[in-house]
Formats: sequence, C-alpha cells, structure tokens
Amino acid sequence: MVDRQMTQARQQRRRVILAAAAGLFAACGYRAAGMEEIACRAGISKPVLYKSFSSKLELYLAVLHEAMQELEETLTAALEPAESMRSIVEASVAAVFDFADIRPRSAALLAGAAVADEPSAQRIAHRAATICIETLARALAPHPLPRAEHGWLITAELVAIAQSCARDWVATGKPLPKHEAVATTASLCWTGLAGVQLAPQPPVRPVPDATA
Repeated sequence: MVDRQMTQARQQRRRVILAAAAGLFAACGYRAAGMEEIACRAGISKPVLYKSFSSKLELYLAVLHEAMQELEETLTAALEPAESMRSIVEASVAAVFDFADIRPRSAALLAGAAVADEPSAQRIAHRAATICIETLARALAPHPLPRAEHGWLITAELVAIAQSCARDWVATGKPLPKHEAVATTASLCWTGLAGVQLAPQPPVRPVPDATA
C-alpha cells in the first residue's frame, strides 16, 4: 500500500514537473530556460527536481517526447474514420490545425526543437515530422498513386503545407475562423494532389536500333 502511494506520488510529481518545464521551454526555448525556474514553477526544490531528471537535457527530451505523442494521437484519431482520398487529406489538415490551435504549447515545443542548437532535440523534431508522414501514408495506402515512387515526397509535401499554413494562421492571430482556414488549406492540398494524380504519363520513346 505504501509502495503504491509512493509510486503514485512520484508519477504525480513527474507530471507536475513536465507541465512546468513544457511551459517554460515553449516560452523561452531550451537554452534560456533554467532548472531553478522550472523547480520554482513546479513548487519543488532544485535538488528534488534533479532526483526526477538528472539534467536539463533529459527533462527537455522528455517534454518533447510527450509533445510528439500528442501530435501522433491527434493525427491518428482524426484519420481513423476517413476513407476516401479527399476525406483523408481534409482530416489530416484539420488535425494539424487542431494541434496548433488546441495544443499550442506542444506545437511550439516541436517547432522550437527543429531549430534548437541540440542534435538530440532536432532528431525528435525530425521523428515527429516522420510520424506525420508515415501516418498519412498508411491512410493513403488503399489509394495508390500512378507514380507510386513519388508517394513519400507527395505525402511529405502535404504534411509540410498543412503545418506551414497552421503555423502562419496562429502566428498572424487566427485572422480566419479555423474551419475556413482548414477548408482553404485542404483545398490547396487536394488540388495539388489531384493534379499529380491526373498527370498523364509521358510517352515512352522507342530506342533507335543501332544496327539499322
């Protein structure tokens, strides 16, 4: 009973620390954030903080992992009911906007990690982008494109467009209602995808007979 209570207390303390650290890292970035300030925000002493996380980097990476998991869960849940190719594109864009809108701290953390002067953080940001691409690629798998060898590039570009538009929408103060911003971005993505899908294959020219 006592062991269970101690485990629950440690888990609760970890959640409090991660929440405090996420807020500071998102606001200040990795380099500017300090462990003393994180401890203060978490309502614990600095030595207690170091009992949970041995370094600021370890804490930062734990925060980024949580943000990455939230992104994956948001995208997976949005794509689950989508079946047609267009509904998959629309659901993907909506999920990216929802993540930027509803979980702005996690979105800011991953965006900051991509440009952080810390290779391990950059790897997590890259992994987060890869997860988005792979999740969308799996959803689109029942709808193979005629140019299958370009599938990864096309999927990556769809994700990049959605993320860029969502970031700009938030950064500019959300000038459009979210549903309009999502619809506009989804239409842009779908138009581009349809153009690729319908692009005619160039005719294969016969190779001249060298013996003729």
